Amino acid sequence: MAAAAGPLRQGVSLRVGGGDREAAAAPDWASLHVDLTQLIAARVLATGGFVDYVRFRAVCPHWRAAAASPRGRALLDPRFHPRRWMLFPEGFGRFPGHRADGGHARFFDLSAAGAFVRVPLPELKNHCVLDSPDGLLLLQRDGDSAVRLLHPFTRDVAEFPDMNCLAYQLHQLEYELTVDPLYNFKNWFYSTSRCLHQARKLCAAVNITATGAITVMLALHSIGRVAFASAGDAEWTISSWKMNQLDRALPYQGKLYVVTWEDGLTHVSLIDPPPPVPWCEGEELPSVSALPSPKTIVTCSSDEIHLPSLVELDSEILLVGYNDSSFSHILVLKLADLVLGRTMPVTRIDNHVLFAGARSLCVSSSWLPSIGESSVVCFHAGENYLAQYNLSTGTWSPACDAHLMLSPPPRPCSLIHHMYTCCDRQFWNKGLMFCFKAEPEWWAMRSSRYGVWQNPCKNPVTGLINVEIQPYWY
Repeated sequence: MAAAAGPLRQGVSLRVGGGDREAAAAPDWASLHVDLTQLIAARVLATGGFVDYVRFRAVCPHWRAAAASPRGRALLDPRFHPRRWMLFPEGFGRFPGHRADGGHARFFDLSAAGAFVRVPLPELKNHCVLDSPDGLLLLQRDGDSAVRLLHPFTRDVAEFPDMNCLAYQLHQLEYELTVDPLYNFKNWFYSTSRCLHQARKLCAAVNITATGAITVMLALHSIGRVAFASAGDAEWTISSWKMNQLDRALPYQGKLYVVTWEDGLTHVSLIDPPPPVPWCEGEELPSVSALPSPKTIVTCSSDEIHLPSLVELDSEILLVGYNDSSFSHILVLKLADLVLGRTMPVTRIDNHVLFAGARSLCVSSSWLPSIGESSVVCFHAGENYLAQYNLSTGTWSPACDAHLMLSPPPRPCSLIHHMYTCCDRQFWNKGLMFCFKAEPEWWAMRSSRYGVWQNPCKNPVTGLINVEIQPYWY
């Protein structure tokens, strides 16, 4: 009797049942040439994103050695930024860093259904999350207001100055020349802590220069200015100019795009990062460059699009607004078309759903079986409910069952509620579900994130305050 066949080896075939069919052995992927492995790794990083790249490196030691490790360079190389990943808002008081999460946080992939990742982030225990530019986390430390930029998957960190200097810079810009001899800086700001929590209502953009400098721009809606600093700077520099509606700024490729509307006109402006200052070794450190003034790239009539917001879809910027003041139809236009003087409504965004708000999102439709493809989820301004609008048919329908006017939706929430909460940073970073007619508050972490100034107007059930009572609290 013939001896039992040994294990298959590369290049060896096994004849089955004495017939002519042969089962070829599986190829030895670990022996793939290093140049080809690096080429595939680059394609995975470009098309699949950061997490797919990490999975690629985990296949075998050979592939891991051939593909560059992101650790230590995840902030400096924009290819490693997890752009399509968003910190998941747990809701119902479970803010990022809540003890119930055990030092972990969940992230979800906007471009693929069912992709959740739970990662350890002990930094959230004593940091407030301000924003998530390019999927990175912009944090502010509770103790000293220092700002840090954190990569959530590698935990690479860049250090930025604290935000205390913003109050004094703003004082110099706006109140230095006051004619009132009894003017007191503290009387206007109430306290430095109030200014700081005002500054937390922001939109951030991250720019990586050719020399490897990491620059962050903060669009500070509450004061209508933009501040910037590079990693390692001693203080933030605030813009000398002011601008409205910075809460709807869109960070894109290290720049800020802002849409404003007034006097029947809609403007889209571009805010570039500060230009690098030439410096040679041996010379004194150069002074900090000023932030360029916004450049208007598009101006159109409000009759073309009404109250739009900006959103990125497949590396293209879209304007999402209404057709007119009746709010009867949603209109989506490409910024590139408007620049060329064309007004061509977008009627299909296959396999995508747009969530329109102060921070608009583009989400894979496979996440949401109850929402049709080529739909926009937004607050229906005419009927006051969260609705979905189908761009192909031009029809409205409810996006969810719960009414979001006066109080958060009851638990358990649908995924639509969680995703729409991401459209408002002030609910998203506090563990509160989005609702209208209320402003979110840091009640659980108030003493460490607001200082000693107390306000007694708390709703003990929702953790929210009424916007008509205290419109200036965030």
